[in-house]
Amino acid sequence: MNIYNLKNFASFFIHPLTSKNNTDSSNKTAGRWVGEHEAMVIHGRSIKRGFYYFGGQLETLIGYGNEPSMIDDSLPVAPPQVIHRNTQIDSDDTLGYWPRYATLSAKCRGAYLDWLASDRTHPQTPIGYVFIYFAGIERRIIENINNEVVSDAEFIAIYTEVMRLYVIYGEHYSFGKYTADFLEFMRLARSLLFEDTSLIAHLPDAPVPTNNANLSFKLDLAKTVALGKPISAKLAWQWLNFADNYNFKTPAKRCATEFKKLFNIYYKQSFADGMVVKPNKTRLKISYHASSRSIMTVDLTLDDLPDPTRLTAPVNKLVEIAEKSNDALDAYSRYVGRESNCADDVSALMLLPKILVEQQNPAIIQKFKAWATQVIDADEGLTTVKALWEHLDTPLPKGSENKALNKKQNELLINLAELSGFGIVPDQRYYRSKLKFDDYVVLFAGGHQYNSQADSDSQVDNGENTGDNDSNGEFIASDCFYQVKLALRLGAMVATIDGHVYKSEIDVLLALIESNHTLSTTEKKSLTAYLLWQLNTPANMTGLKAKLATLDDSQMAFISQVIISVALANGSVKPEQIKQIEKLYHALGLDKSRVTSDIHHVTTRKKTAQKIGKRLVDVQDNKASGTQSSDNTLSFDADVLAMLESETGEAKAMLASIFADDKEVDDTVDNQSVENQSLESQSVNSQDKLSSDAVASDDQYQDQNAKDEPPLFAGLDRAHGQLYQQLIIKEAWTQQEVMALCQSLELMINGAIETINDWAFEVVGAPVLEEDDTIIVDLEIVAEITDEL
Repeated sequence: MNIYNLKNFASFFIHPLTSKNNTDSSNKTAGRWVGEHEAMVIHGRSIKRGFYYFGGQLETLIGYGNEPSMIDDSLPVAPPQVIHRNTQIDSDDTLGYWPRYATLSAKCRGAYLDWLASDRTHPQTPIGYVFIYFAGIERRIIENINNEVVSDAEFIAIYTEVMRLYVIYGEHYSFGKYTADFLEFMRLARSLLFEDTSLIAHLPDAPVPTNNANLSFKLDLAKTVALGKPISAKLAWQWLNFADNYNFKTPAKRCATEFKKLFNIYYKQSFADGMVVKPNKTRLKISYHASSRSIMTVDLTLDDLPDPTRLTAPVNKLVEIAEKSNDALDAYSRYVGRESNCADDVSALMLLPKILVEQQNPAIIQKFKAWATQVIDADEGLTTVKALWEHLDTPLPKGSENKALNKKQNELLINLAELSGFGIVPDQRYYRSKLKFDDYVVLFAGGHQYNSQADSDSQVDNGENTGDNDSNGEFIASDCFYQVKLALRLGAMVATIDGHVYKSEIDVLLALIESNHTLSTTEKKSLTAYLLWQLNTPANMTGLKAKLATLDDSQMAFISQVIISVALANGSVKPEQIKQIEKLYHALGLDKSRVTSDIHHVTTRKKTAQKIGKRLVDVQDNKASGTQSSDNTLSFDADVLAMLESETGEAKAMLASIFADDKEVDDTVDNQSVENQSLESQSVNSQDKLSSDAVASDDQYQDQNAKDEPPLFAGLDRAHGQLYQQLIIKEAWTQQEVMALCQSLELMINGAIETINDWAFEVVGAPVLEEDDTIIVDLEIVAEITDEL
């Protein structure tokens, strides 16, 4: 039955019932609407307010039977009863799910009339009576949607009355749903009226409909697209929520507030002014499902508006943003999902995406920023691990003073610094040095995630393989970064060999950084901090001898040049320094008898370079002794810089191969074991630059028969697959237990854990093992891996 056609804009269609439900009445009086301010006396009740139908004959809008909400005064009614706050309102089985005034018992008709005669606010009113009343209101609006019978004033009055009913009785799920939907329907029916703030300013905020076909959303989206306007972040979020082809994942459900904020941020990053969608040809059709059986479903087709919800391409773009938000919140979600963890603790905060933390600007970050800035201004960023840890508001682990920080503790410190806008050196991701709580560290502004314009300019100007940020903002160091890093490590050993550091020596090492045009700004800041750390940290030659043993004569000559250039920086080399350099040569596996000839060779080729005026630091021994730096003109072998800057030279290949797996190890491991482990790690990353005599990696030690057997898990060799299979039977293991398992499979524990985590990351994008005082197996990740495989 088409009952609405206004200016060819829209049409209503009411779906009829499949069966009649007619109730004849002897009352032949035509039914009519009783207005808001019309008073009536019905069966001894003085009803001072209207908003209901009264009479004997009024056909339903679907054409079958009498209007169910109409009050027929010819029907018998129980005696009146005044309703007070504590009055018990009668009801019986005649007040069913689809209540009709005509089919109520006399007792229930009387109770309904008593309620109408009251202020209609009794909270314990049986909801069936309220539904009868509401059904009449529905009819009044829908029947007159296409004419001016209902004035704007009456329309607003009815809207206000429905809002009042919602506030009082909306806790009843069914009634709350119907009234919320109807209020939205009324706003759509006269949308221009609700844009007049002078008429609706006094109205409370409307409830949000619970149905998935949100009418307001569809209309707002259609209007936005039809007008060619960009879609706001709020509308995009609603579109994602109402999309049929997207199911929210665990991070979105568990961390709903953070997920929505992150989605809005990423949406604005992707579409600064909002996504613009081209109108489609499918016309918008929205439906209202009435509570009254005399109306049922009303379809509204808006002929001048498209229906963008039928489009898939825009939703796919929103899904990409949602998936990016899921990935960014994954670690945080997993953490807060564990029963013993809290979303408000420091560890949780450190796992939040940086952009969310910046928005929140928590007190712990504010405090750290102020402190770090002061440390950089006063001491060029030099501080201790213990001083850093104090800013986590977490007690120092008992007995940890002489132990190296585990992976989790390292990540906490790195995350705190990065979220505050600073970097830490040595950062394990780029320097691989294990720290203890009493060790020095160096802070520098910007950090390794800092994407400066200078970095971008450096890349454009030089076209080199410079360090940069990846698409997620994570710093990726260049080959040259690692080359200079090793040279600085060797140079710092020489500079500190006699207990004093001269300015000229520092200038030589700074020149390796500042004069290298291949390094990005971020890399230079990081390496400058690294130099300061090395000059204040006792030399650690762990693993270097084993790595250098693989080099040929020309490569060893380059190492000698670095050492001698730094030694000559203060203008001369004293006899006692020569003895110290000979010891260093011997420790590195170089021929100590060549020290004198190497010094002569370098001095004959010495070139003058521009002096760098800034003094980085004097180590503590130098400050205590009051030693003054040399006034000699700075000079060093410029060939060192040339070799470091060479993109294709032997120096690059050699240094890259040396640094391929430069992992510092715990002091408790003996030197011979360290050297063997270093040799083992070289074979994986040397890229044919190391000699064929290099020792093979862990999996090459495994039994040949095990190699021939098929893997237990795709992408993971059999030995590591066996270890993984054993580990996932429980959630927590001691270090000793895992070490025993590894030994039985001829695996090294650190390498095995890293291999399994790398494999897990490839499969589901997250590590499955956490290395702490105990080895924790993330059973949630295990389940995801099982599903993927």
